[in-house]
Amino acid sequence: MSGDQHRQTRKVLMDLLTTLTEEGASAVKLVDITQIVVDERVRLKCQIPLCDSFNKNLMCPPYVPSVDAFRVALALFSKAILIQVSAPLQGASANFPSAEVFAPARKLHELVNLSEKKAFEKGFRFATGLIGGCCRLCEECVAVQSGRSCLFPFKARPSMEAMGIDVIATTEKSGLTISFPIVDRVTWTGVVFI
Repeated sequence: MSGDQHRQTRKVLMDLLTTLTEEGASAVKLVDITQIVVDERVRLKCQIPLCDSFNKNLMCPPYVPSVDAFRVALALFSKAILIQVSAPLQGASANFPSAEVFAPARKLHELVNLSEKKAFEKGFRFATGLIGGCCRLCEECVAVQSGRSCLFPFKARPSMEAMGIDVIATTEKSGLTISFPIVDRVTWTGVVFI
């Protein structure tokens, strides 16, 4: 890639970061693909203890590619845009799933879809996004009713965790913040690979 092409690519990506911030992201960061930490133990946590979405959500294991297959695909990308959406928790109990906890996850899902679309439109034809937590586009995923296809195939995305990404290690490595247990603020993290 020539110097002019590199500068143009960087400008397009920086413009995308600005758009994401304007659309409601709490934090965005362009990182090298080597900043993404993949660890099989993350995927193991889908089964031990058993996640309520395991085998009940088309965007979760066992329906998504294996960690090994994901690692091979990830190596073909060069950059990643980390996207975070944070919100204070007013009435939710710490670590108790509630509408208040999941509202920022819905916003993150929208931003991941938006950034993937914008990147594609700018020539990054393989741009691929992952959300935080399991897909919640439907009240009940059609995976529960075997043999049915996803109702929102162009919007539904697997989570970083479902693909084996250690979100905590990735955010720490990239200089973003995330904390557990959730007490008075929730932060959801997603990514788009470029």
